[in-house]
Amino acid sequence: MSGRQFPEEGPRFSRAQIRSARIATTAVFGFHGVALAQWFLRIPDVKIQAGLDDGQLGLALLGGAMGSVPAMPIAGALTARFGSTRVTAGIAVMFMLLFGLPSFATSQWILFGALMLFGVAVGGIDVAFNSQASEVEEHHGAPLMSGFHGSWSLFSLVGTLIAAPVMAMGISPEVHLTVTGLLAGVAIFVTTHWFLPSAPRHAEATRSVARLTPALFALGAIAGLSLLVEGAVADWSGIYLRTTLEMTPASAGLAFGAFSVTMATARLLGDRVAARFDPRTVLASGAVLSGLGVLTAVAIPNPVLAVGGFALCGVGIGTIFPIALSAASRLPGQAPGAAIAAVATMGYAGFLAGPPLIGGVSRAFSLAVGFGVAIVASAVMFLLTRLIPKARTANVEVPPVGVEPSAASH
Repeated sequence: MSGRQFPEEGPRFSRAQIRSARIATTAVFGFHGVALAQWFLRIPDVKIQAGLDDGQLGLALLGGAMGSVPAMPIAGALTARFGSTRVTAGIAVMFMLLFGLPSFATSQWILFGALMLFGVAVGGIDVAFNSQASEVEEHHGAPLMSGFHGSWSLFSLVGTLIAAPVMAMGISPEVHLTVTGLLAGVAIFVTTHWFLPSAPRHAEATRSVARLTPALFALGAIAGLSLLVEGAVADWSGIYLRTTLEMTPASAGLAFGAFSVTMATARLLGDRVAARFDPRTVLASGAVLSGLGVLTAVAIPNPVLAVGGFALCGVGIGTIFPIALSAASRLPGQAPGAAIAAVATMGYAGFLAGPPLIGGVSRAFSLAVGFGVAIVASAVMFLLTRLIPKARTANVEVPPVGVEPSAASH
């Protein structure tokens, strides 16, 4: 059996502890998704407030990358030293204090600096709670990672439903995002009470370095390109509908909302997909749907086609990142932890690089042309899947929340 292997021995924790930790981890992914949805939908307002054009906004968004990229490995090292529970709780305090800063920006460089601090909190906490997710998955005994990421997408949709009336009421970005950071940070901090206490990582995972084989490079590049597309749609779809298609601020959120709900659906079903189909096939299919979706959204300037196209993109892109992580952990001759870390690092680099890259192209040409970057990224993802070895599926039965693997298996 070539699919992912889970521990045969009983868990160190009781079933009740694992079940509670699974629910808590799902909730933390959700709180993070709700919070970031508020930011994504407020980007057009922050852009106007700071008096920026597309290119200036794209450069300012690089501040998020400048903060997140160094914060992620530091958060990983802290997690290995102190455990994911403590680190998630600690960074949640930073999240409360730093999340609203970009909304106060009045110029390009003030926004750049604010986003650096924003990126430290958002990127660091992401690494910490993903580490908890991997621990819960290991002790649960069946694939869960795609479902965790699905909860992020689902709750980001809830976030759009929250943001739309807040924006319609005329509440300022400063108040909106500051309150969001406080509420989400407190919720995450409290929820870590139900996390699994972290244990030292396996020796192999802590001392091994991933070997950059063609398959690992392909998976890392696919992860990076998939999150490039995701970040592009999250940051720029609202601006495209609002400026190019001249929709109202509240209506412009429909694109991200449609993208979020289809991506959430794909990810919530992704654990079962991962258990039944070859990863290379799933990744290639997702890349095709992603590219077709973005092409549909921008080829003809029509609001219905734009919303529908971004929704189709969500179907395709939804499972790519979680399945790339899972496939990396099964590569022969690689330490699973090191392989996952390598793919995740490339993935988040793509997420951070996409929006500023599209901003630069948009400034030189147009925002519709800028989205061509996402179309090209999808095509490259499809080609890179040829470097991934085929694997038979594990046919692992994926139980719902609250059902243990032994109770769901045949």
